[in-house]
Amino acid sequence: MATATTTKPSTTTEIPDFAQSLREQLLSIVKQGQQLSLDTAEAWMKAVSVIPNADLIKVPGAPVVPGVQAVSKFSLDVATDLLDAQRDFAAKLADVVVSEKR
Repeated sequence: MATATTTKPSTTTEIPDFAQSLREQLLSIVKQGQQLSLDTAEAWMKAVSVIPNADLIKVPGAPVVPGVQAVSKFSLDVATDLLDAQRDFAAKLADVVVSEKR
């Protein structure tokens, strides 16, 4: 006759190995996708660079549009600020939940 054994689940503060592995795989996939995008953009720019284009017409009084690099940097700075705020919020929320269980 089989006997039932009860085991208490262990509580740990460490992240399980499978989660770390998943994180590494996800980051690797994202980086591969980014590299593919960069390679594609470079190939596209080389292909269209031989096509003659007229200089953009400048309209007097029209605001100057910031460059792609400036817009990208600003957008990523905003995303970083939002992620930092979300990280702080999640940490505070976790503290509240843990302290309520005690």
